[in-house]
Amino acid sequence: MRTTDKLYYLDQYLYQTEARIATLHAEAIELDRTVAFPEGGGQEADIGTIETPVGTFRFIWTKRLYGTPLSIEGFTGAKVGGVILHLVHPDDIDRLGALEVDMPVTITIDVERRARLTLSHTASHFLYAAALAHQSELKRLTIGCHIKEDAARFDFLVETPFNAEDVSAIQAEANRLMADNLPIITDHLPEHIDARFWQYGDLYIPCGGTHLETPDAVGPLQVRRKNIGKSKERLLCSFDQAHIDTSAYRVDTERHVETAS
Repeated sequence: MRTTDKLYYLDQYLYQTEARIATLHAEAIELDRTVAFPEGGGQEADIGTIETPVGTFRFIWTKRLYGTPLSIEGFTGAKVGGVILHLVHPDDIDRLGALEVDMPVTITIDVERRARLTLSHTASHFLYAAALAHQSELKRLTIGCHIKEDAARFDFLVETPFNAEDVSAIQAEANRLMADNLPIITDHLPEHIDARFWQYGDLYIPCGGTHLETPDAVGPLQVRRKNIGKSKERLLCSFDQAHIDTSAYRVDTERHVETAS
């Protein structure tokens, strides 16, 4: 079974690498390796460009297909292997016929978008941790999440709506946690590179997204709630004073290779 080398797991700060075309699809390009993070775990996908000998192709979304589910407690939804598809901009699809398998390319992601998604995903963990600290039963009542560039949210199936005091307490707890500014650890279990986790002090969450190394750049969180239907509540966080830093991102000059899958 073919797989894509997921360089974002080996070094999330790579924004460009050389690769080869593995397979061509009707509306997408599959490479043998990529720095583009696919949609997953609530985090929106990377976008960018793929430079080829016959021109540049824009990709407007990245998604993962296939893979073998991991049978590890707590890592629901995690899969080993799989391939990454780069969905091509509609205006570029008619040029896909000029491409060939094994053709050398250079893939580059939108660094500003990645940096914003990384910060937003980091912030989302503090929102969620604070919500669970306030009401531990929310863990089993969680029904969804979404992480975009300028905000993140979690949805819950609850009988009693959140009130102003709930929201205020959750916001205060999230900001208290971040104020400690501890190191954020993102790593994987020894046996599977796809079994990823996020850790901050005593907080531990299975997660395969991209994250900051400390929460300092997030700044203070603003938390609000929204009713989205019968017995459905949404907690949202934004971060108006966040500091977006792209200086750590770099080109892959070492030809990183995925060593575990």
